[in-house]
Amino acid sequence: MSFIITTGQFEKGSEEQQAAFIQLFGAEDVQAKFDFYFHWYNIVHEYGHCLCCYYESETVGLKQELLVNDFAAGIWKYAGYEKELSDLQNLLKEILRQIKNPVPADMAFEDYYEQIWGTDLIMQVPVYGYFQFKSVLMALEAERELAGTLRKMGIHKEIIHNVSSHKSYLTAAETAKEVLNDVRQLLTDLGIEQPVTEVELVDDPSIHCVKIAPGR
Repeated sequence: MSFIITTGQFEKGSEEQQAAFIQLFGAEDVQAKFDFYFHWYNIVHEYGHCLCCYYESETVGLKQELLVNDFAAGIWKYAGYEKELSDLQNLLKEILRQIKNPVPADMAFEDYYEQIWGTDLIMQVPVYGYFQFKSVLMALEAERELAGTLRKMGIHKEIIHNVSSHKSYLTAAETAKEVLNDVRQLLTDLGIEQPVTEVELVDDPSIHCVKIAPGR
């Protein structure tokens, strides 16, 4: 079994699509913010889904979305990217200040989204967008232990002390492939078996997902 992580490019989107992300991220440095979120953080999030599928994790649906956020946050913290994670927190807080919270006042965040998961309501952009950004912020703030997160994903491996070296990434679409390769190498160094996974860059900036590679 192998996977393809498909991720869109801001600069290839239509004016209407770009305007939507400008509204979300703000006009200043929108390209850099888009690439930072989708091609640095979110690539690892999507790879978490690949690993959950490959290891047949019992955590599915909404809870898997929360789990792979813990995975992405945990991997980057383990690799020593505290500053980038702090910058991401600040970016998410700014985004969340500008979008409406759809969760009823008398409901907890997770309870509300568990209730609507799999319905047409979750497919509404403002509703899912709030879930996505809020749940990532929650994972960053929780700072859960990486080994425990991996166990929930079906990966039972002792985590040794961090031996990876910090590097700087360009904020560009092509960074997505470099990020995936580096995270895969980090997990290889930990002795974790992984599926073949590739990044596919597409023009539509709203597409960010994982699929099983056909015929493999």
